[in-house]
Amino acid sequence: MNKELQQYVAPGVVVGLACVLLIGVMMPPSDPPGKMQLHEAAKLPVVEGGRVMPLDTVARNSLMLISGKQSFVDDKGRSQPAIKWLFDVMTIHDPKDVAVWNPKMPTPQIVNESALSANVFRIENDQVLNLLRLKPTKGFRYSVMDIDARTKEFLDQVDHAIETPGNKRDLVDAKVLELEQHRKIFTNIRLLRTPLVIPPQRAGEDWRSLPDALVADAVNKRHKAPSWEFVALLNAYAKGDAAEFNATLASYQKMIEKQLPVEAEKTDFETFFNNFSPFYYCAILYVFVLILACASWIAFPKDLKRAAFSLAVLTLVVHTFALFARMYLMGRPLVFVTNLYSSAVFIGWICVMLGLVLEWIFHNSLGTFVAGIIGALTLVVGHYLAITSDNPDTMEMMRAVLDTNFWLATHVTSVTIGYSATFVAGILGIVLICLGVFTTKLTKDLYKILGQMIYGIVCFAMLFSFVGTVLGGIWADQSWGRFWGWDAKENGALLIVIWNALILHARWGGMVQQRGMAALAVLGNIVTAWSWFGVNMLGVGLHNYGFVASHLMWLLTWDAFNLIVVGIALVPINKWPSFTARAAAPPSVLPAPPVIAPAPGDAIKAAPSTRKSKHVKATVRS
Repeated sequence: MNKELQQYVAPGVVVGLACVLLIGVMMPPSDPPGKMQLHEAAKLPVVEGGRVMPLDTVARNSLMLISGKQSFVDDKGRSQPAIKWLFDVMTIHDPKDVAVWNPKMPTPQIVNESALSANVFRIENDQVLNLLRLKPTKGFRYSVMDIDARTKEFLDQVDHAIETPGNKRDLVDAKVLELEQHRKIFTNIRLLRTPLVIPPQRAGEDWRSLPDALVADAVNKRHKAPSWEFVALLNAYAKGDAAEFNATLASYQKMIEKQLPVEAEKTDFETFFNNFSPFYYCAILYVFVLILACASWIAFPKDLKRAAFSLAVLTLVVHTFALFARMYLMGRPLVFVTNLYSSAVFIGWICVMLGLVLEWIFHNSLGTFVAGIIGALTLVVGHYLAITSDNPDTMEMMRAVLDTNFWLATHVTSVTIGYSATFVAGILGIVLICLGVFTTKLTKDLYKILGQMIYGIVCFAMLFSFVGTVLGGIWADQSWGRFWGWDAKENGALLIVIWNALILHARWGGMVQQRGMAALAVLGNIVTAWSWFGVNMLGVGLHNYGFVASHLMWLLTWDAFNLIVVGIALVPINKWPSFTARAAAPPSVLPAPPVIAPAPGDAIKAAPSTRKSKHVKATVRS
């Protein structure tokens, strides 16, 4: 094999394996022939939280809130998808639940009680378990019957927690109210109040719950209404009649596709998106990018460097697809950020692109390293935000005051790009400091290059954070009649602008050079994290789009880590191993200066000066 082809072997193998993985996870799940086609039923459009979504999303989000997972274990110990749990809950029978329905209408002949005994409620607090007289079990998950067995004691504690002022509630009160919220979610699904499963039949009508639709159809004498078919679908499921279930489902799907073709197409695609979970697999691939980039510094540098870069590009393509898929599903073209979750995945996307640009320019694996580590971390943060949020629907409807596509596509996007670039500069600062203090690999050239990379990225961050903040002021002037109101979110954005300006002025004024600029960039990680998350934890502000007080510990941990790195950076630079190793190198390793023989007849007019050069006496500036 010639050398030109050999350089493509490692990248080709790595990218090929990644493509096989992605193609495998993109294949939609299906049910065996002759079984109930639950994965087809999961595509049915419904309305929850003000937006049209598939039943699959309702099932995943509801189970995520209650259990912390998107699957559950049945009574036979088998893992089952969320859509099965949803149908199980929707087919629990209690005659009093349907007392408001017209007795002549078909009601679910519910015989399915498996959802009552399914262990899906996550209860980890010891005091709440003692209240319910439950013993800790593996996974800390319990059934609704376990909770209902102590209904009176539990509801008494709920009433006590509600009557207690918010600032005086303890952890037990918070956990009891959380469990009651989960219990209500379960109850509303069981009573078929949510989601709204019946689409509008006439102009001006809204989506309705099944009970409301049955009553309305009885009054209007609609004997072939969608509500009848949906009840037939539930009846078939409850009886375990796969043939009837599949036939009814096919008929109902045809009706939906005819009446709501756009909604049916979107919910079909959203179900595919849920099953694919592109951000999850991008996080995994970014970890491999990081590993390959690090390995390239140890062995096979050219091959592994190309492989890491190629894998990062492929992963970025999938990441890009996922971002634009979200825009399509939300009906918001060029709007990347609508909540904290979307800001996390967008920041990761921008950071990866900046890292790959740096790698394209400098070819030293540092750009790929930054792309891998920030890409993975931000997607992990996004995943954590989704599973711990009070509303796991990451495509939720926005508050009315923020719901404007133009400003979301300009101001929010610009500010978030500023966040991203500041983080990239901070990670590069960490790399410079750690290489200099903990290794001997920080050569003079690499030290200079890292300084150039940090400087260029800070300039980029300054531009976008400033423009985004100004655009935010214009938006505020149009919405609230004032350009600036010292709102918490506004102050956070301004803080990033000020900090980036501080770094640049310190560099231009000669107060800092590579080491000092790196330390300031690392402190920028703290400033940006507080502007991104910290102000949201205050729970105040006119345009505060995420309250996540439970994440305070992680934010403080991140801040502490960066402060430790800055403390390490303050070690005198002549004590850094990279610099001490260079100073201790034997003179023979340095190239000898050229010797110029004096011309014949020239006389030495004066003895060489013994005064030391000022360059020798000068110390290395930080």
